[in-house]
This record gives sequence, structure tokens and C-alpha cells, in this order.
Amino acid sequence: VGRVLEPHRLCGHLYELAKAFTDFYEACPVLTAAAHVRTNRIALCQLTARTLRQGLNLLGIAAPERM
Repeated sequence: VGRVLEPHRLCGHLYELAKAFTDFYEACPVLTAAAHVRTNRIALCQLTARTLRQGLNLLGIAAPERM
């Protein structure tokens, strides 16, 4: 992305990731799931947030702390 000066590719990836996460979050309860499932779903939420935060940082955009 950086070497070929095509930041729109990263924007597209982050948008698709956010969309996929929204679909997951609407379909799969996180906090009310069984303990063993909840742990994995929380980990997925944390990893998604980290990926979005790092991607936005690369674009020079500050990610919100909470949504």
C-alpha cells in the first residue's frame, strides 16, 4: 500500500473488515454467550479492534476509544 501509493486499498480492506465484524456482532451475542464461547468472541472483538486501529493509524486517522 505504502510503496505503490494506493491507500485506497487499505481503506477498502478496513471497510470490509468493519462490515464483516458488524454482521458477526449482530448475529452472535458476545456477552451473553456461554463462557467458553464468550472468551473466543471477546478475543475476536479485541483483535478486530486492534487491526482497525492499526490500519487507521497507517492512514493518519485516530481511532475512537469506544463506539
